[in-house]
Amino acid sequence: MIDDLDQLLTGNELGGGDVIVAGVLMAAGLALAFLIGWWRRRELGRPHTQSAQMLSLLSRIAQVLVIAVFAGWALTRLGSDIGFLTVVVLVALLIGVLAFRPILEGMGASAALTTRPAFGIGDEISVGDVVGEVIEITNRSTVIKLRDHRKVHIPNVNMLDKTVTVFTIDGERRSSVEVTLGCETDVDHAEAVLRDALGALDEITRVGSIRARGLREGVELSIRFWHPSSIVAGNDAIDVAVRTIKRTLLREGITMAPPVEIDIVNGPGDPLST
Repeated sequence: MIDDLDQLLTGNELGGGDVIVAGVLMAAGLALAFLIGWWRRRELGRPHTQSAQMLSLLSRIAQVLVIAVFAGWALTRLGSDIGFLTVVVLVALLIGVLAFRPILEGMGASAALTTRPAFGIGDEISVGDVVGEVIEITNRSTVIKLRDHRKVHIPNVNMLDKTVTVFTIDGERRSSVEVTLGCETDVDHAEAVLRDALGALDEITRVGSIRARGLREGVELSIRFWHPSSIVAGNDAIDVAVRTIKRTLLREGITMAPPVEIDIVNGPGDPLST
């Protein structure tokens, strides 16, 4: 068996001691790589922070390097020439680059997301059709928890190319309700009673402008108000504002313009009529 190994590697004679030393070196390399992996699993577990993710990646790279170094050392003890060892190292490096390229790209995007002030853990954001709370930014994806507690993983490299709306960047956020009143409405009186009614609500921190926007089907009003910035607080504020506006208009006898629907029908002289 040793003679066959001689021919495979260098053609030189190998002693039993060289084979034993090479085997010991390989065993030592594997054992050291196992200890590094054991330490990573024990100390880091599933890394949640950027520094922990970087440390986990470095430990994996260290495992690969340890195995490569000890394998090269063992091959040298067996008499392998430097050319063969160089090919082995280059192949190992190529495999490592291909294996870690997606991770490195994801970590680069993750670093960009966590270092720029656009949003962070705990912020509520909107990305396309996804609206929810950012609960984690891993080395590969941004994890968003929806209101029904589903989790959406968006790749970090994609997050850099998307338009992100942040709801909780400040303590307050503004919403509005559009309402159309009858043309006979006293706009000043309607504004006064609506401002008083909305200002008394706990869900609304302050009432903003109430502006007349047009006179197409009636007096079109845009009623703006401020509320806490979270998505839930915004939904609650809009809900209670709509209900309060409706009750206030009914109490004050202010009519709302009915919705306009236009139906096109065939007249009696139309050749298509039946």
